[in-house]
Amino acid sequence: MDPKFRYELTSLIQSHGGKVTGSVSGVTDYLLKGELDHVTGKCKKAVEKGTAVIGYEDLMLLLQK
Repeated sequence: MDPKFRYELTSLIQSHGGKVTGSVSGVTDYLLKGELDHVTGKCKKAVEKGTAVIGYEDLMLLLQK
C-alpha cells in the first residue's frame, strides 16, 4: 500500500475517534483488509477473536454514519 494512502486512511480513522494499531487484540473492533486475495495470519486471528474484517468500501460506509 502506498505510504501516503496509508497515512491518509490513518488520519481519517483517527479524526473519527478510531485508533490504528499494527496488531489484532481483544479490543480490536475492525481489521481493515488490504488488497490481498489470500487470508493472512492477522485475518485468522481477527476471526478467532470475533473482530470484523472489512474492506475499504466498508470503512467508508462506517465513517459516513
